[in-house]
Amino acid sequence: MKGDTLISLKFMRDYMRKWTPILYLSLLCAQEKNNMTGAFGTVTMDGKIWNQLAFRPEIPLGKFGLALDLVFYFDENGNLHKDEWDFSDGNAIKNSLIDKIYYLRYGYPGDPLFGKIGALDQVQLGYGILVDGYSNAIEYPQVRKTGMNFEYSKGLYSFQGFVNDFKENIGLTGIRMQTTALLAFPVGISAVLDRNQFLGLKDTDGDGRPNLVDDFPDNDHFWLDSDQDGYADNDFENEFDRDGDGLPDIEGDLESIHEFWDNLGSAVNQDFSQESFYDSLPDNNISLLPEPLNVNDDADPISAFSIDVGVPVMEEENFSLVMYAQFAKMIGETRNPENDSTVSLGSGIIPLGLRAKLGPVNCILEYRMIPNGRFEFGYWNRSYELERSTISQTTGGNTTISTKESKLGIRGKQKGLFVGIQSSLLSILTANISYQTLIGEQWNTTTQVFEDESNKSFSASLTMNKQISRLSIAELFYQQKNVPNPFEFVFTESTVMGYRLGISMGEGLVVNYIFKRMFRDTNGNGIIEDSEAINLTGIETSFSL
Repeated sequence: MKGDTLISLKFMRDYMRKWTPILYLSLLCAQEKNNMTGAFGTVTMDGKIWNQLAFRPEIPLGKFGLALDLVFYFDENGNLHKDEWDFSDGNAIKNSLIDKIYYLRYGYPGDPLFGKIGALDQVQLGYGILVDGYSNAIEYPQVRKTGMNFEYSKGLYSFQGFVNDFKENIGLTGIRMQTTALLAFPVGISAVLDRNQFLGLKDTDGDGRPNLVDDFPDNDHFWLDSDQDGYADNDFENEFDRDGDGLPDIEGDLESIHEFWDNLGSAVNQDFSQESFYDSLPDNNISLLPEPLNVNDDADPISAFSIDVGVPVMEEENFSLVMYAQFAKMIGETRNPENDSTVSLGSGIIPLGLRAKLGPVNCILEYRMIPNGRFEFGYWNRSYELERSTISQTTGGNTTISTKESKLGIRGKQKGLFVGIQSSLLSILTANISYQTLIGEQWNTTTQVFEDESNKSFSASLTMNKQISRLSIAELFYQQKNVPNPFEFVFTESTVMGYRLGISMGEGLVVNYIFKRMFRDTNGNGIIEDSEAINLTGIETSFSL
């Protein structure tokens, strides 16, 4: 243990030498503008508690703003979490450098040109029929993504776009253009593409096989062990019986086969070189598990486009009303559960939507339709990175990886209402509540037919805008989507909940209590159990200089 600690300290020392000039310059620039922040405390990552030391200097550069995220995590033995400081190869260097950017900003929201690179907490394109509340930071700090969001407007045109993560080489991207040049009212066109839904899966060794299906997640040479004896199927030096049936099944050239029989002959004091089987494999019936998914070779894309029109009805200082309509089409394929065939994805229509502002209250009312099924409103939402790719069980009992797209086949023709309310209460609290209720056909896995069923979603958040006594920060949120009844609290992979509380201790010190809970069906049986909860907790003391 002492040796491991010394190695960790040496590792930190070496990399601190590399980063000291940048850190020193950052602190110097930040302190001149009084923008130096940091934190120390504990966080939970991968089910383990780590001690945290973070420096987050903010450096103003004209219209630009740069905030770095220099974080060190140590376990109880002093070992450093190396994922954030991995410079072993070109790809690792790129990802480690990107991780150090907390955000890079140009301008501010509402400016003619605004852009931000870093964590994306809330992204919406247009009225949200496709992208509604997407976040790439849902599993932060356990999973760090560095995306981009931008807005540009000039004359009759405005543009908006986002990218989910530069470390996965822009897997998910979306763009929207709005113009009044075509009609007397705004017309918007949006497009979204996820070029490979499997890219969100963690792949520690970078061999293309996600950890969920990689028997050797820390070794990029091995990935499959059919008989689970600890030796990979392609480890020809050590694995002589890949299917574990007791019969050697060497895979290799003739020299390797001869070497096997010679070694066996030496062990039993016999000469097999003159036998008829000397040139053959001992096991003629080798039963192996299928090769796991390789995300580099088996890309599964999904895309969509939408068109919307909006008509401002009234615009006053304390009252405004906008009427709008939206149409969206998803492009991809899913499984038809009725005959196990492949079928194209569907479309969604909002023939009438209303957005009203009544003083401090913003209201949304939409009538929603899914004419032919296989569609989800706000498909790219807050929990998308959790639902994007998940594990599931096949009929033979094996596990495979399924995409969110592949599950759209269970949704048939539906229609209903969506209601949303956002209100500021006495400038102290901001509450945001939304509720969707759709009625129509959904596939019943028990009866194996489409039946009339409710499809409901609920989300709520509460944020404190002003400090109350020593309580300086208070945020709570809950989301449950596409379930028969969101208030029965039967959790799914779309369920997200959590809170953050900050207690001011004076002199720029704030003690933060952070909790976030999500769920992932790790055994693929379709049922979320208590043991499959992902709990991200943190207790940290933040400071500013």
